[in-house]
Amino acid sequence: MARKFDFDPEDEEFFSMVGSFGVPKFDNEMHGGIPRGFTLIAFTDTGSGSELFAKQFTSPAEESENTLYVSTNEGQAEIVRIFQKYSWPMDINVRTIGEEYNSTVLERELLASRYRLEGFQLADIQRLAQTRFVDETNQDYLTEVTNEIMALGPYFRAVVDSLDFFLQREDPARVVAMVRMLQAHAQLHRGLLLISVSTNGLDPVIKQELSSIADMVLSFKVRTIGTDFETSMIVSKFRNAPENLKILVFRVTPEEGITPETVERIA
Repeated sequence: MARKFDFDPEDEEFFSMVGSFGVPKFDNEMHGGIPRGFTLIAFTDTGSGSELFAKQFTSPAEESENTLYVSTNEGQAEIVRIFQKYSWPMDINVRTIGEEYNSTVLERELLASRYRLEGFQLADIQRLAQTRFVDETNQDYLTEVTNEIMALGPYFRAVVDSLDFFLQREDPARVVAMVRMLQAHAQLHRGLLLISVSTNGLDPVIKQELSSIADMVLSFKVRTIGTDFETSMIVSKFRNAPENLKILVFRVTPEEGITPETVERIA
């Protein structure tokens, strides 16, 4: 049986049928913005600027409490620095999975390694008695992030930067299943979801599956031209709008962040 979700008419008028990418010139190139309910998959090269685009994607923050930025490789301090630099909203929800992982799992493993190498001293035994240092079941970050995004309401905006953390630690099939669930949630609630994943070492089969799930596929590239670097964003899929397939060379400015410079249609 089909599920129906009722939207408030005032919300429909406020949010409209499309949202901003956070990059005004990119909105123009995509004929007004991104349709509500879209899931974007961004395949990224190292140094291509995708992590800045991921943050910029949250900057419209139509509702701060309904906006979530999940980083798996940056700490809170660096994220705050970038948001302050560009005067983007500071009251959105942010979760730093990599930072959490480092402060729990890795620190515990390092402590256990030191004990094995150096042996226990009285102070160590007292600390263990206070903290109950025991082997714990690994934290299921994949389920936590999935539930966190699934709890967001209509017209939410969310980013997962990047999927690499999960693909390196989980069964890839489980990660793909999570993306499918989130895509369905975004579609049902007219949310906007951006998920990035590095192309380095990415299984072609997984890449194809992610591309088929996505409503929009972006590829962030970087190449050298003489002594300079050129960064570009390739739109290789835009559901129901093939006219939007383009190659956009972009630069980063102190005022606008990422902004397209030249545009070329994909033949």
